[in-house]
Amino acid sequence: LSVIIGTVCAIYSTALQTWYRGASETYAEQKASMAVQRMVPDLQQGMAVTAASSPYESVCIAVQLPAKAYDTGQQAYLNQLAVDTDGRPYLVQGDFVVYYRGDGEGNIDVDGDRVWRRVVRASDGATVKEQTIADHVVDNPVDDSGYAKPMFIYWPDIYRLRSVEVTVTVRERYGNRTATKTMNGELSLRNN
Repeated sequence: LSVIIGTVCAIYSTALQTWYRGASETYAEQKASMAVQRMVPDLQQGMAVTAASSPYESVCIAVQLPAKAYDTGQQAYLNQLAVDTDGRPYLVQGDFVVYYRGDGEGNIDVDGDRVWRRVVRASDGATVKEQTIADHVVDNPVDDSGYAKPMFIYWPDIYRLRSVEVTVTVRERYGNRTATKTMNGELSLRNN
């Protein structure tokens, strides 16, 4: 009976450790992926991108979105258009969306454990909305330069199609197992 109970306990313990490892890997991957995917619509709609000044240039980026107006006929918010003096249409500039790494209170912090999304009104700089889109964020893996890869890299030139590369690394612990997953995406600004 002791041998049977010992064998069952060993099998159960191994299965539980495997489950903890799989769960922590899954949760870490989901959080990193959801953070990058949350940024996709804002970056694709972006009219302009501004990186933060030193020392926050690698962990903070601001994207200006087109102004929106509600169309009752289509029952949707649509980009506002205006016409310049030559008769050419252009998008009207709207609010900013700021993505940054920060602490639990929403303060920007290069060592913070969260990724925040803040909507800032263009007219007066007031915060309209603020939310955490990922927690348990850690430094990205080291790249070819020997330093941790920046969370945001903006290429303003036409050769990279005015794109933003986003890299988010999340470390998740479940049970006694820890997993770290990194997600990366590069998006071109559609409305610049």
